[in-house]
Amino acid sequence: MIRAVANRSKPGRTGARRDEWLLKTISASAQAITKSKIHVEVDNGFVTLSGCVPTFRQKERLHRFVMGLKGVRALKDLLRVWSVETIADREIALHVRHALDAHAELPPGTAAVHVRSGVVTLQGHVRTAEEKCVAEQVARHCRGVNNVLNELSVNPLDEVSDEATVRAVRGALAYCKDFETDGINVSCDDGRVLLHGEVPSLLDRMLAEELARLQAGVREVENHIHVQPQSV
Repeated sequence: MIRAVANRSKPGRTGARRDEWLLKTISASAQAITKSKIHVEVDNGFVTLSGCVPTFRQKERLHRFVMGLKGVRALKDLLRVWSVETIADREIALHVRHALDAHAELPPGTAAVHVRSGVVTLQGHVRTAEEKCVAEQVARHCRGVNNVLNELSVNPLDEVSDEATVRAVRGALAYCKDFETDGINVSCDDGRVLLHGEVPSLLDRMLAEELARLQAGVREVENHIHVQPQSV
């Protein structure tokens, strides 16, 4: 958005046309260069710019452009630089990228990492729902992270039918003797596994979800398992 003002002191017909032309030219170029809110004033060839720009490079480009225009007598530059990603955010992003690349269960370059005000956004593709979960947990434990928005999409290397995915999850649950699985029902829709039923404890519920994520073809797990109320 550009706010522009011209000709406060009535410079005369020729000067007014010049100021009007400068106003339109600078306003259009400021919008194209900065994509930011810039306030432009032109008065007898004296130009004032105020507002915020994302980078010093954009501020410099706009400054040079204005000073190169015929009819500009002087420029008062009141622009301030405000970066969407602060130095601290860039340090957090670098830390998260290094942590993801160093993790043994994740391939290098697992996610594109973006940080704003300490909030990390993960974007890209992973091979399994387990990798998606691991990547989020790795990011959450990095220094300076306030929250994680996990926008990773699961894209298995080999396509697995929903029927085969259900069989794999059921088989894994049945094979594991460390917790109760008899009350768990499994369904799958386009790689999204839904778990329903009842189990004796919260630990059983958590283990069932973790085990389901490890199976081939699983893109996401929705855990609707209920924990049976404890009898008094």
